[in-house]
Amino acid sequence: MKKRALYIASCVALVLLLVFDLCLCFLLIGVRESGEGGVVLDPNAGAERPSGAVKGPTIKGFSSLTVPSGMQTVAIDLYNPVENNGLYYLTFELRLPDESGHGYEVLFKTEHVAPGLHIYQVTLSRALQTGEYTAQLLIRPYRMEGLSPTNNVSAVVKLTVK
Repeated sequence: MKKRALYIASCVALVLLLVFDLCLCFLLIGVRESGEGGVVLDPNAGAERPSGAVKGPTIKGFSSLTVPSGMQTVAIDLYNPVENNGLYYLTFELRLPDESGHGYEVLFKTEHVAPGLHIYQVTLSRALQTGEYTAQLLIRPYRMEGLSPTNNVSAVVKLTVK
């Protein structure tokens, strides 16, 4: 009877150890894929422009953006300057005022973009019809240490859809 109880206790301990090891493996893999310090980096950010990508405006002096009508995937150049190395990750969000005029519709939002990297393509929440829109580009810097947000930058941009 004692041998049977010892055998069952050993089996339970072995199963618990196996479950613990599997959980630890999943956590370690998840941290590695999410980037430095568990930061979720945007998988679309890259250092080099893909062949055929159209150069769009960067953030300095960003005042207008042109995208094709009827398409959800559009070329755009959003850049976190290399000067932010060691300081900030950036996220980018493009908004349109909603029909009520009191809120907004998010057209796209990126994950964190590391310094020196660009976003060359985004997927809009919906395809836009031809016309001119007044949009808001919200840039959110996050300190690399501790991922605490800091002062946001909000720019009004003329969004031309052709």
